Amino acid sequence: MLIATPNLCLDRTVRVAEVVPGSVLRARDVEVTAGGKGVNVARVLRTYGRTATIVGLAADNDRERLLSLLTAEGADVVGVPMPGDVRMAVIMLEERFKRTTVLNEPGSPISQATWDDYRQAVADLLPEQELLVCNGSLPTAAPVGGYGELVAIARAAGVPVIVDSAPGPLRAALSSGPDLVSPNLEEAEAAISGDSGHVLHSSGPDLAERAEQAARTLIELGARRAAVTAGELGVALAEGDGITWIPTVPVEVVSAVGAGDSFVAGLSLGLLDGLSWAEAAARGVATATASCEQVRAGGVDPARVEELLAQIGARA
Repeated sequence: MLIATPNLCLDRTVRVAEVVPGSVLRARDVEVTAGGKGVNVARVLRTYGRTATIVGLAADNDRERLLSLLTAEGADVVGVPMPGDVRMAVIMLEERFKRTTVLNEPGSPISQATWDDYRQAVADLLPEQELLVCNGSLPTAAPVGGYGELVAIARAAGVPVIVDSAPGPLRAALSSGPDLVSPNLEEAEAAISGDSGHVLHSSGPDLAERAEQAARTLIELGARRAAVTAGELGVALAEGDGITWIPTVPVEVVSAVGAGDSFVAGLSLGLLDGLSWAEAAARGVATATASCEQVRAGGVDPARVEELLAQIGARA
């Protein structure tokens, strides 16, 4: 399995008593790890003893630190060089309110030549792959249709492809016919409407209906299938003219950061094991739910996933 996740970063997970705007905050503790949505996906797969090759851009400044952190946790990574700084993401965990606040930096801009190198690195690794996952935002100044280019290459090679990205790149990839797109509800609606999606939120009593409608619309726009996640409610999976609603189950949430990536990882594992798309999506929901019980993005307990999968099956 191949994971195209160009916008790698360093995650600084900071535990604080409370986030108070306009004040000076003191961290209780800090953990620095390699980050990026595709890194989280690979982390879940390794928990199951499965190897996935990560193809990312590794900026000159802090390149060695980023790659050494990935190697230290057992990742198989191809770091395509680029000038500039490795981007940072700050994840603040509030002890008092059990909230998580994430600040994602944009990272250094890339040139067309750097993107061409990256695209070629992915294309060179695609033969013999069972699945391609295009995961995460695109770097600053990358072509918005970058993931669409990778989808077209994968389709020509006969490799199924999943896309989970920010609204702009997601929308641009739809016309290339990805086998599945996997946005959350906010990202899906932003991709459909053309909004930037820089500030994402959702609320209201109709989230399930909105997720189902968004999944249908994404198929109308070119995706072969669409799985739209709606937080603690579950996932709407659209295939052809049908919709399958996969509910989740309530758990004590430690951190929801990376839950969408864990969904993609669980779904990918299901596909690699020969499950149907709906069965694989159910495994994705169980994996995402289990990840919410862990601090580190992409951290899951396989035994817990099986417990939750049994409960999800009973509720479906």
